[in-house]
Amino acid sequence: MYGQSKTVTGSVVDSENEPMIGVNVIIQGTTTGTVTDFDGNYSISVEPDNVLEFSYIGMRPQTIRVGNQTVINVVMEDDATMLSETVVIGYGVQKKADLTGSIGNVTAESIMRQPALNAVQSIQGKVSGVNIIGNDQPGSEPTIIVRGLGTALGGRRPLYIVDGFPVDDIKSINSSDIASIDILKDASSASIYGVRAANGVILVTTKKGKTGSSQINVESYVGIKNIQNRVKMANASQYIEYYNENLASTGASYRLADASRQMYDTDWYDELLHTGITTNNVVSLSGGTERVDYFFSYNYYDEKGLLEGQKYNRTTIRNNNVYKFFNNRLKFTQNLNISFSNESPKDANAFNEAYRQSPLVPVRYPNGRYGQSFVNTSTGIVGYDRQDEETLGRLNSIGNPMFSIANQNDKNKTVYIQGGMEGEVRIFDFLKFNSRLGVTKNYLTNRGFNDIRNAWLNSDPTRTLEEFNRYKEAEPTSTTYANNSFKVEDKEYFRWIWENYLTFNQSFDRHNVEVVLGASREKTNIGKEMFALGYDVPEKSQYWNVNLASDQYAKTVRQTYFTPRALASYFGRLQYNYDNRYYLSATVRRDGSSTFRSSGDYWGTFPSVGLGWTISRESFLQDVEWLDFLKLRGTWGKLGNQDVPLNVSQILTDPGSASYNYVFGPNQDLVYGAAYGTPAVGLTWEITKEWGLGFDMNTLQDRLTFNFDYYEKRNTNTILHVSPVLNSPYSQDYYAHGAEVKNNGIELAIGWSDQLKNGLYYEISANYSYNKNRVISIEPGYDGSTGGSLANGQITKRLAEGQPLYAWWMFEADGVWQTQEEINNGATYGTPAPGYLKYKDQNGDGIIDDRDKVYMGSYLPTSNYGIHVGLGYRNFDFNIDGYGVAGNKVYNGLKGTRIDGGENVTLETFKNRWTGPGSTNVNPGADRDAYASSYYLESGAFFRVNNITLGYTFEDLVMPGTKLRLYFTAQNPFVITGYSGFTPEINSDGDPRLTTGVELSAYPSTRNFLFGVNIQF
Repeated sequence: MYGQSKTVTGSVVDSENEPMIGVNVIIQGTTTGTVTDFDGNYSISVEPDNVLEFSYIGMRPQTIRVGNQTVINVVMEDDATMLSETVVIGYGVQKKADLTGSIGNVTAESIMRQPALNAVQSIQGKVSGVNIIGNDQPGSEPTIIVRGLGTALGGRRPLYIVDGFPVDDIKSINSSDIASIDILKDASSASIYGVRAANGVILVTTKKGKTGSSQINVESYVGIKNIQNRVKMANASQYIEYYNENLASTGASYRLADASRQMYDTDWYDELLHTGITTNNVVSLSGGTERVDYFFSYNYYDEKGLLEGQKYNRTTIRNNNVYKFFNNRLKFTQNLNISFSNESPKDANAFNEAYRQSPLVPVRYPNGRYGQSFVNTSTGIVGYDRQDEETLGRLNSIGNPMFSIANQNDKNKTVYIQGGMEGEVRIFDFLKFNSRLGVTKNYLTNRGFNDIRNAWLNSDPTRTLEEFNRYKEAEPTSTTYANNSFKVEDKEYFRWIWENYLTFNQSFDRHNVEVVLGASREKTNIGKEMFALGYDVPEKSQYWNVNLASDQYAKTVRQTYFTPRALASYFGRLQYNYDNRYYLSATVRRDGSSTFRSSGDYWGTFPSVGLGWTISRESFLQDVEWLDFLKLRGTWGKLGNQDVPLNVSQILTDPGSASYNYVFGPNQDLVYGAAYGTPAVGLTWEITKEWGLGFDMNTLQDRLTFNFDYYEKRNTNTILHVSPVLNSPYSQDYYAHGAEVKNNGIELAIGWSDQLKNGLYYEISANYSYNKNRVISIEPGYDGSTGGSLANGQITKRLAEGQPLYAWWMFEADGVWQTQEEINNGATYGTPAPGYLKYKDQNGDGIIDDRDKVYMGSYLPTSNYGIHVGLGYRNFDFNIDGYGVAGNKVYNGLKGTRIDGGENVTLETFKNRWTGPGSTNVNPGADRDAYASSYYLESGAFFRVNNITLGYTFEDLVMPGTKLRLYFTAQNPFVITGYSGFTPEINSDGDPRLTTGVELSAYPSTRNFLFGVNIQF
């Protein structure tokens, strides 16, 4: 044993490659150890099976097994739970201990715990006050809402800033390239970005090389995915029973034959759904010298969705370099990201069709044609053998989902180039100047082929090609009988930004001052769009070209040039603290936007102020040993939103319209007239004012952390979609500032982390946020705007003072009509029959009408929460992450929206339906109505385990410092929800006036199982 002892030497440095003095180096499980010297070096006598522990206040402890190593060099990392960590704040960085605003921070480690195409999806549930609505469709983008929704028609996206440059989203960025994401949640933090910051600011910092030896990283994973919550549908016999009950109640003359006589029993979801496969491969090289730090990465991501032929792949190349001169007094930073994507999309409406189509309809008929819902009304058998026109009927008007996806032939290609160059010169030790120029270039090509002839033939299996050709000859110019159509759309966008700013940073005794002054110029959406459409192109895909389209039909070719948006800005920020106890942060930005050239009101000023008091540094708390840090914060600020609708007036004329023209005079001449269509009623940016209070606390040697925030923000001039009243001078809908919307709420975050003497490291954290959304005032004449159309004449939302923005508005279900006598004596809507839903007479006037509709909350959750549990022991690591929402409601449009009455139903609906008086007073019968009501409005609350990961790291396999980590990850393995549809997490464009929160054609949530490997050498 004595002969196995040896001496291990090494050095310890921080993330900036600076030597660390006084780092504890201890043999695990003993009191034997040493500390690093002035140069960060150490020497210790050990045995091969020993484990060395490296620890330092404010740094994450590290454990390394000695093995056959004689030299062990260590890079210490800042402890993410410690206030010494810095966060990006816009035009600079700041220690967490010095913050006065509310900023959420997510590290690269947290992002990579849940691998995803878009890093926004990976941070769901990790930051309080940030609601991220996921979307599992390949190539999709999550929706993100920071501290509630204050805008109705303005842009709802937050502002993304990547390495200092604005971008539309981060879908083109490889998640592995991201070093950190910082979210500026409050006005005090975000006002440095002025007119674009009302929806929050997301600052993304990508990785850079570090001085030292080169490092190569290889990351690879493969995963399979399937539907998370599949709804069980009625089978053939159940459908027949349900359908025949419907026929009986309506007095129809025929019934469906029983299942033994039917030819098919199709489970549409069995046919439609496939196992998705995802692969991701990343190679990166990083390092640095005294002259240059470099980082290069290559990423290829490929995903196949749940639908046949649904694909998305993306190739990303990134190169970040930092060139250093004159002892780092002059630096040039170059960032470049190039992304190529290819997509074969499939319409999510196929899930709608699979839900509604009858199981009696086949996928295909024996002749190869796709099945349709034809029924022989004399025999009650569903099929395609048509004896005569009089016996031909249809169960419903729903399409064949398998044909819908097979006949869709679209290809989307994108090339995205984003890069910038920044120069930094340190004029004095306390003064530096930065100048940066960034550009973004997008190329998008969308190509679509529509097989018109195939669709015509498959809409009725008895049709023949000869029939089609006869119609084609009879109507040679009608595109109804063209063989096919082909369209192509090319878009090109360009954006540039140039920013210059000075940073003064100096300490005088106990006074610490930082001042930033700068100016910015930006131009966006400089580009053009070309659209072309032709008919009867050659059938082989290599010849699909509008130039080869038939001249028999008119071609459409148009080119559009976009009106650019220009932004000129001046900004300044003062940050002052006295003795790290009393803090002041003041920011002002003045923006001028060409968006508002029609109103002439170009300029806006957006100020903010933040105050902080570190109470724990006061003398009266110095002896409180359990309290490590306590700070109070207060903020106020003003933000803007320039992403508003087109602001122009329109004059309507039409020589052929009687609405505008008039006959008068002695000769009764026709005089062409005009009408005022839409006015530009002085639209300008939406303005949000916000104030907040909060505190941060660390206790028990920084093992326990706690954060709390309260905020109130008001959008003072929300833009609404206004429908003119009859006596209005305007003839068409227009936009106007018409409402004030308030969001107020609280945010909590708590975390505990510790390392035990046996080497076990563990961390537990949770966050919770509550947000109340209300419309607190509406301009006279603008209230009553409705939305949430179900495409069957029913609406589900309305704008009203005192309610959430476009709150649910519908009838309140009040049981089920049991008998005709009960109907005759009750308040009814429409012409109900026994088994129909009964609606509550809210005003007691004996009549059910719109005055009896009531407000029923919002699709926006009032509560969001997330949890994280992490364990590490020796070379094992284990992590669990969960996310949940509450306080919201989802409208089950699949279940509630009836078109013909012959759609299929879920097994639950079939089993619980009304079948006669007394059977149930909750669920309607087969012949139910399709009115929007609370019966179909369900709780949208859910809790989902986002991630379970188990990993093991092999060290020094080939050479010292080499690491190989293998891991298995289960993403979204299960969800707890009472919602009866496919997913309560409905992601759309987020427009509260439309069908956000309504499940009609939503892409289902998926569960993913990944196996991955990370190699570092």
